[in-house]
Amino acid sequence: MTKKLLKGAAIGTSAVAGVLGLFSTVVYECMLNIRLAGKIGEKFSPAVTDEPETLNDAKSNPSEINAEALKVQAEKKAQREEEEKALSEENARFNEAVSAWLSVHKASDLYIENENKVKRHAKFFNNGHPEKWAIIFHGFTSAPPGMYHYAYTYGEMGFNCILPSMIGHGDDTNRYCSMGYHDRYMGIDWIKYIVSLYPDAEIVLHGESMGAATTMLITGEELPSNVKCAVADCGFTNCLEEYKHVAKNQMTPAMVPLLSVLSLYSELRGNFNFKKCSPVDAVKKSVTPTLFVHGERDDFVPFRMLNELYSACNAPKEYFTVKNAAHAESSTKSPRLYWTNVSEFLKKHVSSW
Repeated sequence: MTKKLLKGAAIGTSAVAGVLGLFSTVVYECMLNIRLAGKIGEKFSPAVTDEPETLNDAKSNPSEINAEALKVQAEKKAQREEEEKALSEENARFNEAVSAWLSVHKASDLYIENENKVKRHAKFFNNGHPEKWAIIFHGFTSAPPGMYHYAYTYGEMGFNCILPSMIGHGDDTNRYCSMGYHDRYMGIDWIKYIVSLYPDAEIVLHGESMGAATTMLITGEELPSNVKCAVADCGFTNCLEEYKHVAKNQMTPAMVPLLSVLSLYSELRGNFNFKKCSPVDAVKKSVTPTLFVHGERDDFVPFRMLNELYSACNAPKEYFTVKNAAHAESSTKSPRLYWTNVSEFLKKHVSSW
């Protein structure tokens, strides 16, 4: 009887392990295989926190209607609509300027190989100023062309622009992404490449979302003095915490306890531990002046993470927020505000300006 029980327990344990293994494989592929994740991207699409429509609420409760309050609400609504119209027109003008610039400035493909024979790919805009460089990191499931509007503005400011394919994205040869964890070493490879060509080059790092996490992780490493400053736009504090937020708010809370299993599975496959992918810990070690940016309506990488990152950063730092921007919208929702703040920050740290 004992032998049968032990055999049954072993079979049951093996079955559970098999189910967990299959589950881990499927979810890992969906999360970190970008070719697949891009096809099911709606599961990872940013959430928008809408402001309540107080005017409609008042109409649904006639007994509580106050004529003066209703008038104030109507005026606020009209003002908000006017502001949104102005921002929409500003955005349209910005997009037209980007399109016009791209019609005469063509990106070339740039490939390098690091000392470990690992190949890197980037799109490159040569703007003829070897002393000024911007390395611009895109976000999850995006690719270098998704950051061309950043290259436009940096190009107009006189920077040569390198837009890397992030790990597992675009023309990168890896199958799986690492949410910035391994990408930091890719970023350092591009820094070394620039410095090898132009020893006096001044370099700015600028990332959006996962690219912002990469930017912050890079600043936690020992960098050459050529790296003058960094801009981190809507980056997360820690990959595990970000995954927990997405699971709770956009998938199912039942996923949260399984994230530790997935993290271990990822690490065993030679990728990364979710908890160790921690920009908030990196900025504690940083000496690189950093500008933090976040959209106030961001509920994909929650707005509260801005304060956690800013408070943890020990380097010279500044921040600004964009009122009506959801995730990764700040640079296009209000381009004048965005680039005025960024350019003023850069002027303080890039001497070749």
